[in-house]
Amino acid sequence: MMNNQKAADLLFFAGFALSVLQIWLPAYYITGDGPCHLYNAQILHDLWAHKNIAFYSRFYSEVYQPNPNWMSHLSLALLLFMVNGVVAEKILLTCYVVLFVSGFTVLLKRLNSDSPLWRLVAFVFIFHYVLAKGFYNFSFSVAFLFWLMATWLQYLENKKPGTAALFFFLALLTFFAHPMAFAFGCIGCGALTVSYSLSAKKNRMKSMGSGLLVLAACLLPCGVLFTRFASSEGGQVHLHLSRYRILELPDLNCLVNVTGKEVLMVKIIFIVLAVLFVLAIVLKYRKGFAIHRFDGLLVTAFFAAFLYLWFPDKLFGGSLFIIRAQGIAAIFAVCCISYMLPPGKIKSFAGLLLFGFFIGLSIIRIGCREVASEGVGDILSASKYIKPYSIILPLDFSPDGKDVHGNVIADRNWLFSHAWQYMGTEKPLIFLDNYEANTGYFPLVWKEETNPYYHLCTNGAIEAQPPYATIGDYKNKTGVTIDYILMWCYDASWLKDEHFRKLYAEINGGYHIVYTSPTGRTILLAKQ
Repeated sequence: MMNNQKAADLLFFAGFALSVLQIWLPAYYITGDGPCHLYNAQILHDLWAHKNIAFYSRFYSEVYQPNPNWMSHLSLALLLFMVNGVVAEKILLTCYVVLFVSGFTVLLKRLNSDSPLWRLVAFVFIFHYVLAKGFYNFSFSVAFLFWLMATWLQYLENKKPGTAALFFFLALLTFFAHPMAFAFGCIGCGALTVSYSLSAKKNRMKSMGSGLLVLAACLLPCGVLFTRFASSEGGQVHLHLSRYRILELPDLNCLVNVTGKEVLMVKIIFIVLAVLFVLAIVLKYRKGFAIHRFDGLLVTAFFAAFLYLWFPDKLFGGSLFIIRAQGIAAIFAVCCISYMLPPGKIKSFAGLLLFGFFIGLSIIRIGCREVASEGVGDILSASKYIKPYSIILPLDFSPDGKDVHGNVIADRNWLFSHAWQYMGTEKPLIFLDNYEANTGYFPLVWKEETNPYYHLCTNGAIEAQPPYATIGDYKNKTGVTIDYILMWCYDASWLKDEHFRKLYAEINGGYHIVYTSPTGRTILLAKQ
């Protein structure tokens, strides 16, 4: 046990260092929505600092309703008082790594303190698909969920008011990060309260009643806000069994971060976890069906699997619900393995094996992200030709990115959806593809009279493939002149599209090229 503990500690710090290295090694740790988060945070920062108010107020309004999804924007806006944009983002992501891996390992240790090598499995889940999409709020919410569950388990053991107060604070953090993790926290903690009580030898109903009462009191404020948010965003949920998702489950797409080169290792990870989960179930119930105090986690894992199979992919105004549910189901399955599978060589070997796959995936991802960072640099090289207080229409012809040889950079994720918005941290600019300001649940929203999603295009065509917009209509309807067109990875083959040909004719008639990057991937055109 002692040797395993020393080895686990050494590997834990090595895994943590490798995780942080992935964030800080490339000049830009580019994610799909990350630059958009940072850009909006910069605007909030400027407004709080009373800078560039006249420029931004023509386009944006601040909205401070108590909605989820605020955490990353507010955190980044505060960090920007101390460091510049890219560094602020890396600090935020480093905090995510710390909270995620420490929270997961604390939870796993509380479930079983005798398997230190098994707890290394936490590293496999840090860099998931949704993080690469730039969904920082959801990613943080999962990290908070670990601490939330661990704190509630501590409360069930000692029933101290201070522990309940800490749980209430963590519930607030989880809710304001993302509603999905908060909902799973409610369900998981409720199920654990029931299983804890039913596994006791006496006073079962009294213990259950008092536990659920404290839980409800702690969750009620955020529960009311969650209900209000869900009713305003969600609409009706139509349940339907999607059998194809069963076939897709072995792919475990929630863990494929950026490139198809990760797929094989991720499939093996699924096989290892599936075998361990089945083995744990068999060992648990071969002697009977006694209730374990942690069986609430098993109930929550099956509930997550139900959501994955039956729920629609868009819910509460958000997307990728299914792949998020898949990831949460896998996490709860790991928790179940932790308490159901007895300590031993199998568990320790599995932990080492999965940690080895984490190292292999990290090597693949670091190489991909170095190339992606160079692509971001290519885009940002146009910044010096853009004047402050300008309006920019980005046209993205390769959201998955292309390297200098024309090869796709990230074939499993769109890292280059908003990369140019990093420029907005260097000088005051308006990017017309700021989709976050069109959602209603972030702190900044477009003003109706200048909203490009109303007046420049419809149905999100700014971000379509190929992109489409009507520049003349936007000028006529809003009085706003688009100063620059920024094109990424454009080639003449896109002229085959009828709608884009109309936009291209407008661009040719009113704009001229002022900069082309040395690789030819970035083209900047200015108003004539």
